[in-house]
Amino acid sequence: MYQGLSDDDKMLYGFINRTGKILEKKYHLRQSATGIGGMDKVWLMCLSFDRYGEPINEQEARKLIINCVDDFLEAVNKDEQLRPFLQDFPFTAKNLELKIFNFNKDQELHYFPSIAIVKDLRGKIGFLTEDPATTCGYHTKKYETYDEAVAILKREKQTKLSN
Repeated sequence: MYQGLSDDDKMLYGFINRTGKILEKKYHLRQSATGIGGMDKVWLMCLSFDRYGEPINEQEARKLIINCVDDFLEAVNKDEQLRPFLQDFPFTAKNLELKIFNFNKDQELHYFPSIAIVKDLRGKIGFLTEDPATTCGYHTKKYETYDEAVAILKREKQTKLSN
């Protein structure tokens, strides 16, 4: 699996894959891709998942991506073995690309108004929808910062608690 990689790269990819497996189980996902950005030091880690099941709306997608990002970053920042390899410490959402592709039982991306893809691209949360009539690109795209997404989740939680 890690043929041709240095021992350091094997350790880094091993960490990403182990952490991805934890996220898989916790959030009912299937890991589909990994990557690392950096020459001398790692400034970016990439992880993609496929999610199969019922469609999700923007609120559900926001909660899912923030939970995955937070869990991954907690694991990175707690791992003492990784620290010498990281360009930035602590690692933040800006050091991460995490994508979740939402598929139905026929292995097709869910269509608008459901979220087809939710992602954290270096601290920018994106919500993308698909439409069979759209031949190029996405039907809709919406972005907010990681901090904005966290604030929205906190407001929603406070609203639920006060009701």
